[in-house]
Amino acid sequence: MKHHCHALGCKRACPPAWLMCKPCWSQVPRAIQAEVYRTVKLRDMGAIDHTWAPWWRAQAKAIAHVAYLREPDDSKRDLYLTREMQVADELEARAPETNDD
Repeated sequence: MKHHCHALGCKRACPPAWLMCKPCWSQVPRAIQAEVYRTVKLRDMGAIDHTWAPWWRAQAKAIAHVAYLREPDDSKRDLYLTREMQVADELEARAPETNDD
């Protein structure tokens, strides 16, 4: 199975390491691109756990931004973004408790 762009509605093929195809990624503001790049390095690749929460939020913002440019009044995009932020919150809740005594 081929990997495809994660921009909502885009089905262009792209390498598995890429979040989006070049045309979609070029629509993402540099600040959000930088956030995606910064947070991808924070993930524990052994399991999807609390370390993925910052990346999950960043990629959701990137995807929602491209969707906004395509269709500013799309309620599906808003539902997508809300759902993805909830996933990030759930991942964060899995963080092991630290004992700062």
